[in-house]
This record gives sequence, structure tokens and C-alpha cells, in this order.
Amino acid sequence: MTGMTECIWKEAILDTDFALKLEKAKQFNAIEEYIPRLVHKLFVHQYVYENEILVPKRTKEQINYLVNQGRAVIVDAQSLKIENPLAAKIYQQTITHLEKVAPETRYKGKNWGETVSIAYARATVIPFIISDESELQLLLDEEVNSDSETDLFVIRLRDFIIGMKDMGLKRKEAYIIWCAAHQGNKRIIEWVKREFKEELWPVDT
Repeated sequence: MTGMTECIWKEAILDTDFALKLEKAKQFNAIEEYIPRLVHKLFVHQYVYENEILVPKRTKEQINYLVNQGRAVIVDAQSLKIENPLAAKIYQQTITHLEKVAPETRYKGKNWGETVSIAYARATVIPFIISDESELQLLLDEEVNSDSETDLFVIRLRDFIIGMKDMGLKRKEAYIIWCAAHQGNKRIIEWVKREFKEELWPVDT
């Protein structure tokens, strides 16, 4: 990993789906190579770290590398209660609200990692969540955000790829990340390739 003095996003919390998508690029370690080039400080909720990124093994290994390098922090609700009781209250209130508006969410089950990550970000004013869930920004705008400086925004995979382009990083590796993230869906693979080459990162002519 090469250190960068400037990043596009100052702070962000990582959702499971995004970590697993980056891991699909087997030719290199995309998580440890590229997240710290675009995000200055990465947060990972303890529940996600301990329960949702167990396999493939190299996903957690890359997170551990970033933690050891001081570029990622594992966060949890218990320490929040001790260090900032008001933030801990906001954290729990956010979880309770999201459980009500998203009834498919289950405690330590479906959507739980995403829910606690959103709650932690809102409580501690982390402005971004790195996730490729297509409906997440809509959920945040309708149920969490209040058109204020503390609003939470989603960094999706296409934003990440455009960020790589803006930072002058490797186009070939960005293409590998983009295509690998969509592997397994042969019906859209041609669209995936075309979207990258024509929309996300066209070659200058």
C-alpha cells in the first residue's frame, strides 16, 4: 500500500457488502490497496468485523492490515456508552427507528450490520457509509437525514471507481474491481463492461 497525503473522503464507515465486493478482485488486495487512498480514516463496526466478514478469509486479513497501519478502527457501542453517553443514546434511538421502518431487519440477523453501522455513523457524525446497496441512500434520506450538516451519504461502487479515476489511480485495476464485483450475473456482464468503458472511465481520444 502506498501512502497518500490527500483523500477524497475524510471519514467513512464500511458496510459488509462493499468489503465483499472488493474482495472479489483476486489479482490484488483491493481493500488494503485502494480504500486508504480514497478514505483517510475508515471505521468498521465490531458486529460487522466479528460476524459478517469472516469469509473469504482474505477480507478480514485486509481489514486487519488497515487496522495495524492505523488507517482503520474497529468501533463498538459499549465504548460509545463510556466515552459519549449522548452519542450512545442517539445510536440506540437510530437502531430502534430503523427496526420500525424496515421490518425485515432482524437483531443480529438480516440487515443488522448495515443497521448498526448507520446508527454508529449518525451518532458520531461520520459523514459517509461505503455500501453498494441501491436503496440505502433513499432510506437514509427518508428516515435518518434531516437536511443538515450531519446527514449521512452513501459511497457506492461507481462513486469509488470515479474516485479512483479522479485520484489518477490505475484504470486497469479499477476495471478489474468493477467487473469482479458484478461477476456471477452473466446477463448483465456486457452492460457492466460497457458502463465502465463508456460512462465511468472512458479512454480519452
